[in-house]
Amino acid sequence: MVEKNKPQSSADEVELEYKRLQVEVMREQMQERSDQKMRKQIRREQALAEQKKGEEERLRRQRVCKHRKGGRDNKFAAGNDQNYSVITNTYPTGQICVSCTRCGKEVWRPDLALKKSDPEKYKAMMAEFREWVNYPTDNTPSGGKVFEITAA
Repeated sequence: MVEKNKPQSSADEVELEYKRLQVEVMREQMQERSDQKMRKQIRREQALAEQKKGEEERLRRQRVCKHRKGGRDNKFAAGNDQNYSVITNTYPTGQICVSCTRCGKEVWRPDLALKKSDPEKYKAMMAEFREWVNYPTDNTPSGGKVFEITAA
């Protein structure tokens, strides 16, 4: 044991200073790691906020879009043509989707399973789907089935 009054040798002093430096380096590394985690969290929160803002803007554009062709001054939502700017796509799975080429809104034919589980929602979705399918347009719908996916 080292006595309190006994002077330390220079080797002991060097070793003690070395240990102090190691502790300081470890604290700096821990602080840097903590700072990195905080920066990553801030970037994730910013990305999420930008995504939400983009989603809100997309929904806002879809609400004001008339889904019609025409218009002036590049005002995308102010279509004034008698034809609608929609395209109907039939996928190999049999699903049908009508989408607006101006705002990107998609209206899908509801699944029959929804009719049993939530008849009111099915009825509302089917009414919107029928409305969109009947929009007059000179766009050509897709639908030629090259292949079809069926249950085994």
